[in-house]
Amino acid sequence: MESDNFEQIDKARKSLNLGETATLKEIKEAYRELVKRYHPDRYKGRKKKEFEERMKEINKAYKLIMEYCENYRYSFTKKGVEDFYSKYMKGFQEDWMWGPGKENKEIKKDDYRGI
Repeated sequence: MESDNFEQIDKARKSLNLGETATLKEIKEAYRELVKRYHPDRYKGRKKKEFEERMKEINKAYKLIMEYCENYRYSFTKKGVEDFYSKYMKGFQEDWMWGPGKENKEIKKDDYRGI
């Protein structure tokens, strides 16, 4: 059953042109951009019919992803919060601009206390 859920969510994310990770803001922006592009009221004839089908797919995908996000359980435990921030800080450490560079690859958690 979990595999089916993943496959549905994965298909929905691809329908919305999302990467493997996205913020809620990015999900909403992607949806709005697709609605602007594919809304059937902007077209006539055969194109209109084609875009009506595409809008149904977009709306279904957005609804599924939003339900997934709304039912996601966030961890407010010490471990959950620390895991989040360690992933967050790792993003900075690996960034070409903010990362430590070649000379200082090892950044300690204590280096960020007081920031």
